[in-house]
Formats: sequence, structure tokens, C-alpha cells
Amino acid sequence: MNEIVNFLSSLRWQDIIDIAINSYILFRLYVLFRGSRLIRIVPVVSLLWVLNIMALYMGLVVTTWAIQGIIAAAAIILIIVFRDEIGSVFQTKNLTSFLWGIPGTKSSTPIEIITLSAFELGKRKVGALLIFPGKQSLDEIVQGGIFWDGVISEQMIFSIFWDKNPVHDGAAIIYGDRITDVSVILPLSKRTDLPSRYGTRHRAAVGLCEVSDALVIVVSEERGHVTVVKNTDIKHVRKAEELQEILAIHTGQTKKEKEVPKWRDLSEFAVAALACFVIITGVWFGLSRGKETLKTITVPVEYTDIKQGFDIIEASTNSVDLHLSGSMPLLKSLKPENVKVLLKLGNAYAGLNSVNISTENIILPPGVNLKKVEPKTVEIVMAGKVERRIPVQVDWSGKLANNLILESVKVTPSTIPVIGVSPGIENVATVYTEKVMLDKIISSGTLQAGIVLFPSSLKTDDSNKSVTITYTVRERVSDMFE
Repeated sequence: MNEIVNFLSSLRWQDIIDIAINSYILFRLYVLFRGSRLIRIVPVVSLLWVLNIMALYMGLVVTTWAIQGIIAAAAIILIIVFRDEIGSVFQTKNLTSFLWGIPGTKSSTPIEIITLSAFELGKRKVGALLIFPGKQSLDEIVQGGIFWDGVISEQMIFSIFWDKNPVHDGAAIIYGDRITDVSVILPLSKRTDLPSRYGTRHRAAVGLCEVSDALVIVVSEERGHVTVVKNTDIKHVRKAEELQEILAIHTGQTKKEKEVPKWRDLSEFAVAALACFVIITGVWFGLSRGKETLKTITVPVEYTDIKQGFDIIEASTNSVDLHLSGSMPLLKSLKPENVKVLLKLGNAYAGLNSVNISTENIILPPGVNLKKVEPKTVEIVMAGKVERRIPVQVDWSGKLANNLILESVKVTPSTIPVIGVSPGIENVATVYTEKVMLDKIISSGTLQAGIVLFPSSLKTDDSNKSVTITYTVRERVSDMFE
């Protein structure tokens, strides 16, 4: 339980966004390729990836290299073999549905309406071409065409192929329950074994089926016959039941197929979304935690919560070495200023203190773990702060002119309050001013001089950091016997 809590607490907001984006991308790929043959290959690719990870952690260098080669080759093969299915997905006309939309229940082709319409067109001697694409995209095969996007009905089919309609000579493409394009031009077959009674419509249907996996229904304008063409097979259909069976097989339906409940479809997407999230989380964890690296950085020690009236006289070290672990990208971007070592001295006393450094004293970015700290203990000498008035003495430097004698010196104030640590401050008998140059003195006068506090643990307020020096000089009397 603690490991789970530590794991969750180590997550950065960048990690959450990373997992969410890639989970959504994987889910969108599932939605787009759902029901295709390509989705069935995913478990095999996943198994190869798992085997590659296992071989990597077991140190099987040759096996890892071989599996990586197989995965790379498989990716190229899959793109070549399933190029039509991949192309049909990425050639979508609706960018919103590609990035966001979740399809509901797949619309089934209204087989009975199409069958009745085809035979009714035959009775009326109205020519027609109805195309039912398979898995392969027709975008690079057919030409022309007018975007239609209408729901299939007998009246719509009749109106499209009515001889007064400008689009009646072309073919109509049917996806699900909609006619998507009309007036489409098909490639003509160059076969020489076709019966002479076959006109342009039949040759166009055969030409399309020679280069695609589509199924085409041809209604003859002269004889009223209904013909079905698929691959290289040409079949004259006489009964509506026979045509319904052919269409059901091509579209993957049955005559009594019931619509899948909407809640079941939504449940499938919910399970798929959860599975994508779990997979991406596992991949992220494997990449960020599995390939863990080590890094050592030197961090300064910061002391906090020092008792009022106490100060640090001496510390065994001012910095510590932290041995950290985590993902390689995270450790590469880690800087010493991103890490803090805080030692609380609220319980420290005057004298020598030994303070242990633990994880509670170290602040690390999420995702970075502490492996070792050196040194583990810092020895600190603490002392209480004491205030004393200490005499001030002028620090003379240089030499006074030969004809002058320094007769008197007065320092104002003669003593200043100094704060220092005890023990230690008791041994300070005097404090000195900044150096005062004697060779610059030519007559009596006054000057200001700053205070120099030594050692540096001694402090005083700003009003006492300088003193006034009043000095008197006189000329030396010459010896008359010289």
C-alpha cells in the first residue's frame, strides 16, 4: 500500500498529461481500425514487444536485437499488406470524426430495399450501377463523381438513375445505409471473352472488380436483367432472395440480423478506453521506472529553525552528496537548485550536535528517488548569543612625519555593544577600527573610521559600525645643542 502511495505521490503533472495524450491516441486508433483485419494483428505485435522487454531485462543482447529487427520488419510488412485499410481510415472527409467522433452502432446496408429497387429498375428497363466497396479504398480507382450522402430509399435510387437526371449514366457508391457518391466513372475491362451483349455498364463493373474487392450490381437497360459482379465472377441473378443472400455475405450481414444494442456498443468502447489507459500506463512505467539510472549531485545544506539567541559556530560540512535514481530524461534535466537539504535545528543545544540526514530533510522533484546520502551525519557546534560592550582601539598604520608628535587620541564612543556567541566572545578584549594612515596626518583634527569585527560571528547594529577619532599633534621641539 505504501508503495502505491509513494508511486502516486511521485507523479508529475507532465506525466499525467503524457499518459492521457498517448492513451487517447491509442484509443482513437482502436476506434478507427475497429472491425478491420489489422486490429487482429495487434495482440501479436504486443506479444513481440513484451518479449523484447523481457529479453532486455534478462540481458539477452542477441535476442533483443533479433526481436527489434522482427518488429521493425513487421511494421513495414503491415503497412504494405494493409495499406488499403490504413488508407481508407486516413482518407476520411470529416476531420472532426477522425480526431474526436466515436461511432455508434454500425449502420447496416438495407438489403431488402436495394434488392427490390434493383429488380424494379429491371422491370422498368432503367439501367443502373450500384457499387458496394469492400475493405479496399476506391479513391484511386474511380474517377469523377459527385458527393451525395443520402439515406437509401427506393425513391432515391429511382431518381438517381432516372434517364432525365444528369447523373444517371454514372455509378452510385453505397456505404452502409447511405449513397455517398453518384455519377462515378469506372475503369473499363479489356477482357475479350465477355459476351457481346454486355454493354458499357457491364464492362465498367467488370473493370472495377478486376482491380478491387468491391461488389457491383448491374441493371441492364435493354434486357432488364440484374447481374452481380465480384472479382472475376459474373452472375445473372433471377430471384430477389438470391440477390439478398449475395449482398448479405458481402456486407457481413444476415437476413435476420438484429441491431446491436447501443449500450453494448458503448460498453465496448468504455472497456477499450480503460484497456488503452492501462497499456499506456504500463509502457510509461516501464520506460520511466524500468530503465532507472543513477546520478550524484552536490547540494548545499540549509539550516532552519535556529533558536533565538543561538548561532552556528562550526559545521563539519556545508554540502552533501546525494545519490539519486529515476528516469534518464528526468535526471538529465535535474539541477542542484531543484533539490534542497534542510536541517532543522530547533532542538539543538549549546555545544556539539550530531544531526542525521534522512529523507525527511531532503526535498526532491516528483519521480526522483534517493538512494544514498553522504555524509549521513553533520556535526554542528552551537553557541548562545551574548551582548558585551567592548573597547574600541584605533588601528594605526604607517609612520607620522618626523617633525610631528601624536600627543593625544580620543575615540567616540570608546566602547560599542557587540553581539557574539558564548563561549567565544569572552575572549575578545578589544575591537579595532579600519586602518588609519599616520603619514596623512599633518595637523590636529577628527576623522571617521569604520569598525572591523573579528571573528565574523561578532555583530553590531548599523549605528555602531563607525566611530569618531579626535587626535592632537604638535611639532617636535628642535635640540638647541645640535
